[in-house]
Amino acid sequence: MSQARSFRSQLAALFLARVTLNAAQRIIYPFLPSIARGLGISLTAATRLVTLRMVPGLVAPFLGTVADRFGRRRTLETALVVFVGSGLILAVPGNLTGAAIAFLLCGLAKVLFDPSVYAFVGDAVPYHERGRAIGLLELNWSAAWLVGVPVAGILIERFGWRSPWMVLGVLGLLGLWLVHRILPPGDRTTPTANARWSAAALFASGRAVWRRPGVRGLLGISFLLSLAIEIPFIVYGAWLEDSFHLSLSRLGLASMVVGLAEGAAEAGSSQLTDRWGKRRSVLAGLLGLAAGLVALPWLARLGLVGALLGIAAVVLAFEFAIVSVLPLATELVPDARASLLSFNVMSNTTGRMLGSLAGGRLWEWQTTGIALNAFAGAGCALVAAVLLIRGLHDIDDS
Repeated sequence: MSQARSFRSQLAALFLARVTLNAAQRIIYPFLPSIARGLGISLTAATRLVTLRMVPGLVAPFLGTVADRFGRRRTLETALVVFVGSGLILAVPGNLTGAAIAFLLCGLAKVLFDPSVYAFVGDAVPYHERGRAIGLLELNWSAAWLVGVPVAGILIERFGWRSPWMVLGVLGLLGLWLVHRILPPGDRTTPTANARWSAAALFASGRAVWRRPGVRGLLGISFLLSLAIEIPFIVYGAWLEDSFHLSLSRLGLASMVVGLAEGAAEAGSSQLTDRWGKRRSVLAGLLGLAAGLVALPWLARLGLVGALLGIAAVVLAFEFAIVSVLPLATELVPDARASLLSFNVMSNTTGRMLGSLAGGRLWEWQTTGIALNAFAGAGCALVAAVLLIRGLHDIDDS
């Protein structure tokens, strides 16, 4: 098998595995009210519960060194085992404690999996072509929406909110088998692979990454970008359900617009980010995100079609921005890619956690609509744009 064909097979295995992990993240947003009803808790309490899946991201810099030390494939396999466990726990009827543990494990799986994937691509693809490779890989997010959300809506309507998690657990096992069979086992390629493993060494390694030029600016942008989308998105399912009286299956189908918008953004990023430059692409996405969020409440006045068009515009801009950030992140610290990418996961996670909590609170403060959430998100996107212009002006944009 040629090297190019072998890499395509590896990318396909990673793509399928990530679709499964991301579907578990995606189905939470439109069906959060159903999860809340199934557990017998309020929507605000449910936002706090599902936020637990983001807690492992707070220690992502420590976990990121696992992939640099023990290899990409072994870390990916561990992540998928953890994910299967979380799905099986959620699939079995239990109490809030069991659900909390499952969401924590689901978040841990993502924290282990994603930096290893990006580090693997960073190792294999030259920087000037990396935007295209990562853009194609990121199409798994739209696939998770287009397939996972509608199917989950049907399953929840017929069998209850726990049913999709059983399916995802089985698919996680399939992803584990594919990763084990197709990815190379001996991929310890970084200088940190044989470093001494201790808390002091981890701290020293993390501090060295933190001090590299451009790292703090990049992490600030990732934090604000995640905050900007999470504040309105954590309640968008409740908003559509309340405003347009959608059933679960119709809500799942309506959410396909998110998948289509993400697919367009990811495909666009794969074609344009390398050509435009990474920083310019991120800036375009941030400005588009702010404009889309400001317009969203007014578009919703046109009815369901207007609301869905607004959501599509917001998702398109956000996804284009966040996919364009990733090639920058893979090259800032080439000798410790997984470690830096884990810092990036921590920034994204912190933004999403605070956004979930703030979004639920803002939702309680307004009687109708989503204007407070949308405007708060737009403000975060504009601050991120300023930080990009002022903080990353000297980073290679080729």
